[in-house]
Amino acid sequence: MKLKKLSEPAIVMFITLGLLLLLTSPLWIGWMMEHEYSKTRSAVAEVNLQCIEGAVEKREVWSKLGIAVFCERDGIKHGEWQAWDGGYMHIAGQYADGDKDGIWKYFNAHGEQWGVRTYAMGKEASGLVNLLAADSAFLKKGEGKFYLIKSGKPYRSYHVRLGASHQHQGVGGIPQGTYLLDARNEDSKGRKSMHATYSEAPDQAPASKAATSSQVHFVIQSYPNRMGWAWQITGLWGATKGSVAASHSDMDEIWELTEGGTQIEVLP
Repeated sequence: MKLKKLSEPAIVMFITLGLLLLLTSPLWIGWMMEHEYSKTRSAVAEVNLQCIEGAVEKREVWSKLGIAVFCERDGIKHGEWQAWDGGYMHIAGQYADGDKDGIWKYFNAHGEQWGVRTYAMGKEASGLVNLLAADSAFLKKGEGKFYLIKSGKPYRSYHVRLGASHQHQGVGGIPQGTYLLDARNEDSKGRKSMHATYSEAPDQAPASKAATSSQVHFVIQSYPNRMGWAWQITGLWGATKGSVAASHSDMDEIWELTEGGTQIEVLP
């Protein structure tokens, strides 16, 4: 099938549109940030903590898009403490004379409690327990979907983009087989990525398994920060070679719900 050559006016239009988006990016990026922050303000607007006698409710900026609401007595946090980040993540816990104490709960954008951590007078009594952590996962290349599995059933699914060569087994692609999540990385801009190396060789001749076993791996990452919205909406680009790309929000959730050693099955 032959592709029609773009006319000169169409090329000029695309270039003009691209320049317009680039020049106005500070405006719409600022609008998006304000929109996210407004979600935080809405989330905390109706909060009314039950502070103990002698303590008063206070609020403070908690992160770039976050607000914390807490009880304070004599200038020290004491009693309930809650925070929202961009209107999505919600954390609820308590302080005792300035130290974290008791059970701290973590909620996701769906309002589900996904984590719990216990403190005793400022010291961590138990590490973060991920209540919604996946038992395993699988990637269906043909569907372009990544699934998280718990108790033998899929409970989350995400649309992902694969590099062109990933659609087929072979050099540069992702062969079918079982992989293990073995590394996680978050850069200074908050962009996350995860690395998986296979633990079970794909169907191939025994002689080639040993040579390939240390070479077959892939990376799950979020779309590029620059113009990432265009990447997601238009689908004009796929993931880079050797990677699987998910949206930033999906990548954040996949990051929360997986741990080192999670098994990932790659299917056709």
